[in-house]
Amino acid sequence: MCLTDSMFVELIVLRFKRQVKPLTTDRPPTANRRRRLAPLGTRRVVFALVVLLLCAGGLVILCQRVDARSRVDGARRVDAIIVLGSAVYPGGRASPSLYARTQHAIALYQQGYATHLILSGGMGGNPPSEAEVMRRLAVSAGVPADALVLEDTSHSTEENLANSKKLMDARGWRSAIVVSDPFHLLRAEIIARDLGIEAYGSGARNSPTYTATHLRAWYTAREALALVWYYATRAVGEPTWLYGLLKGRI
Repeated sequence: MCLTDSMFVELIVLRFKRQVKPLTTDRPPTANRRRRLAPLGTRRVVFALVVLLLCAGGLVILCQRVDARSRVDGARRVDAIIVLGSAVYPGGRASPSLYARTQHAIALYQQGYATHLILSGGMGGNPPSEAEVMRRLAVSAGVPADALVLEDTSHSTEENLANSKKLMDARGWRSAIVVSDPFHLLRAEIIARDLGIEAYGSGARNSPTYTATHLRAWYTAREALALVWYYATRAVGEPTWLYGLLKGRI
């Protein structure tokens, strides 16, 4: 049988159609998009984990610094001893931390490290002021009234030291021992020196917040975070609304 030209062309077209399969996909249309987005999502998760690990590592290092500083007593002969206040309990009773700080400062005074005590702490949840409670303890221990300087308006560590600096400037004093719980010393010294005080920290090592392991761990971590806060606010400024929430707590 002879093939005409038209029959030959039709035969070729038919064979071509049999060989070429229609394009199909094993996945729904959205699968390809998910495939393209998956690496981006993975990178974000990895980046977040890296940032989290870096932050955690930084806090661990700061905790180690806080703890290392808490173990060293920097007491030496100075112009004054600044005692940082702590909570007052109902009935005007000193909290264990406030009592320990005051007793440690009295011991330093009696050993001749300074001729004056600056008792720093304002009114908290219970009257009287922290400074007044410390004054009563000092007087009952035999410290002369004229050796006591009260600063009773502060509600944070920065206010404690800034207001104490004004009292020191008015009397021509430059150097001071800063008394607080041991885990508080690193931040207190940094703030005091930034204010221009020649500061040396001395911790009340018998304070229950330091001798109790779980409290010591908690407050050490808290101090590490407070240091981050301090440096951050020095760099970018202090959000006043947030400071209002934290006032008296750091």
